[in-house]
Amino acid sequence: LAFGDRIGELSVDVNVMGPNAAPLAKSRAMNGLTFTPQKNGYRLQVKHRDFTSDTAATLDITTPASNGPVVNTQSFDGRTYFIADAPVPFAEATRDVPASVGVIWDSSGSGATRDHGREFALLDAYFKKMRNGEVRLTRIRHDAEPTQRFRIINGNWQSLRDALTATDYDGATNLSAFVPEPHVREYLLFSDGLANFGEAPFAKPDVPVYSISAAIKADATFLRHVASRRGGKFIDLTNASATEAARALLTRGTYVSRITSDSAAQLVLASSHPQGGRVLFGGVLNESSARVTLTIADPAGGTRALDVVVNSRNNSATTAASQWAQMKVAELDGEYEINRAEIRRLGNRFKLVTRETSLIILDRVEDYARFEIAPPAELRAEYERVAGNLEQQRRAESKSHLENIVRLFDEKVRWWNREFPKDSPVKKEAKIALADRVAPASVGVVAERRAESDRQRLDSTGIRELAKNTVASPATSGPAANAPTRTGAAAQVPPPEVQISSPLASQVATHAGATSGTSATIRLQKWQADAPYAIRFRNAAANDLYRIYLDEKPGYANSTAFFLDAADVFFDKGQTNLGVRVLTNLAEMDLENRHILRILGYRLMQAKQPALAIPVFKKVLVLSPEEPQSYRDLGLAYSADKQAQKAIDSLYEVVIRPWHNRFPEIELITLAELNAIVANAGMAVDTNRIEPRLLKNLPLDLRAVMTWDADNTDIDLWVTDPNGEKAYYGNRLTYQGGRMSLDFTGGYGPEEFSLKTAKPGKYKVEANYFGDRRQNVTGATTLSLKLSTHFGSANQQDQIVTMRLKDMGGVVFIREFDVK
Repeated sequence: LAFGDRIGELSVDVNVMGPNAAPLAKSRAMNGLTFTPQKNGYRLQVKHRDFTSDTAATLDITTPASNGPVVNTQSFDGRTYFIADAPVPFAEATRDVPASVGVIWDSSGSGATRDHGREFALLDAYFKKMRNGEVRLTRIRHDAEPTQRFRIINGNWQSLRDALTATDYDGATNLSAFVPEPHVREYLLFSDGLANFGEAPFAKPDVPVYSISAAIKADATFLRHVASRRGGKFIDLTNASATEAARALLTRGTYVSRITSDSAAQLVLASSHPQGGRVLFGGVLNESSARVTLTIADPAGGTRALDVVVNSRNNSATTAASQWAQMKVAELDGEYEINRAEIRRLGNRFKLVTRETSLIILDRVEDYARFEIAPPAELRAEYERVAGNLEQQRRAESKSHLENIVRLFDEKVRWWNREFPKDSPVKKEAKIALADRVAPASVGVVAERRAESDRQRLDSTGIRELAKNTVASPATSGPAANAPTRTGAAAQVPPPEVQISSPLASQVATHAGATSGTSATIRLQKWQADAPYAIRFRNAAANDLYRIYLDEKPGYANSTAFFLDAADVFFDKGQTNLGVRVLTNLAEMDLENRHILRILGYRLMQAKQPALAIPVFKKVLVLSPEEPQSYRDLGLAYSADKQAQKAIDSLYEVVIRPWHNRFPEIELITLAELNAIVANAGMAVDTNRIEPRLLKNLPLDLRAVMTWDADNTDIDLWVTDPNGEKAYYGNRLTYQGGRMSLDFTGGYGPEEFSLKTAKPGKYKVEANYFGDRRQNVTGATTLSLKLSTHFGSANQQDQIVTMRLKDMGGVVFIREFDVK
């Protein structure tokens, strides 16, 4: 009852079902705590005005134990659920510790927060009981380290203790990396259970696992699940003394090894180990009554059966159904990734808050239909009508969206088929109309989208955004007519550019097919952080680098920039595994921050670790399915991991789903990637689901695609060709045929530059950080650029660059194509 402030009115209502004698209640903060009899139990009702209490105030209820089982049932949604509480005679005996045990030591960054003193005290008692034997130690971070072996002699485990004391806690938590060894007879898992890296479930050894938590923040449900098989236990060191913990670890007691029934289904146990000498279980009745059999295992190895009869006439509880559902969710939550859909169904059906469902206020039947939540019976008919209308509306929108994408793709194909000149344009002091710069068939669509985009920008960010999307008028001197004119937008002055004459100039040069007769390389001007720690890292000898990193780490524990910069240095020095370990600390920082996870995924892709990036992007998709980038990032990671079919399926979701208009024509960019994968998969892929009019590969000599991690942020991609002409949001089609995608002003990108046939020379790639309208929760905006040569062909070469942009209003040189 430790409330933070005075409570104007506090009402307490406690119902206890089943006991023969009245329960007792006590609290030093309340008076009048007397239970009164009611049907099938007792009830306590208390009301207080202007209630205050101290931090130690509690309300304690003591109920007399029943000599036999207590059963309650409830009819809910056409089915009868039951909850039963049965006494189990409890016995306990000390157990032998095997001579070969395994210790799984969570050495991730969060492992530093565990109470290692309590862990060592428990191990001391454990090895005194063992006396002589062997321990196989496996440290788990973003992956599993090689197993180490230690001898225990007369209970002395000092060498193992020294090794554990010297542990450097660093990296993400990937419990799925653990692989059981055949000669180990039982395992001790020391962890908070908060897995945040990898996607495979924790391996279940065929021997007992004792999961031990000494962290205030822990996933107790998962740790209980791990220990539930083969007679293991979960030991919470934060709530148990050293003596109590040692007793739990070194004894075995009565437990329920099996629960069955002849006419009840979906049986679930709250715990296989009796709590207070009783076992709580539940299920669903298939008939009016059922016999439930508990198989009780005793410490000596024997078993006996305990039968409990459940009758639907015991329909006295108002919470049996929700209690059963809560117990079922807890059971399923042990393997959350596998059981997510069932957890979501149970949450929706029984109105429970779970990892898949949250509290929501539904005022109208339209709200129920929108979120696909079953309404009360009196709203069911109206719900069906509204839901049907919404489904028809979705189908119509999907059909309209698909036809629009087909039309836009046809326009892009016409651009790709068009021949463009490869000579140098002639200077001309005249403004070129937009219609002269775009293929005629696309003028109407481009103008319509540009006008709509301008209206939206005026609504949200003012006149500056409208000016941004307008091609500047030519001048007789100074920057070229197609250079940006944003106030304060350029930290570097763009080089002088020549004016183009007319589309008729395309007749003076012959057209060469994409990827023919040219070779292109990407010149990497390495971006380096200038923070003092980064300079220290770069100057460190290779064998001292990790020690120096650990020395600096405590001062930057919450800095994404620190881990990004440090990982870069490890990768540059060829220490890839340590680079990945350092990088994965991002997963430890915030378990549900999609921005940080996107950065982690991009950096893993840059480090050529797509298999590690895939589960990261899967988590991002769960967190933000309403953003098309979530599907695109995952699809590209699948492609890099040579999983072509999964890549195609994920990318096609971007194409066929209608998205918010702040993601303009992301479908076309994704289609280019999808078709390139189909054309070069090297294996049979299933494209039956894909609209045939969208299946056409468009190979390119050069392609650049830029994304960034921050929402409500405007960054522009600039590409300057050998003619000195800049492709950007205001000059979307260059003289030699360079094509720039629509401008993303609302965050994430992608923005794409495409060139079918590249004129020899240098192509400068830059980013203009125009500004943002966001709360800065992840530090500097992180940009990711993918540069490709011979895109869409078997000779495609990619480079991924990730860098941070600290200051708005700046132009940053990123990379350069050199075409020969």
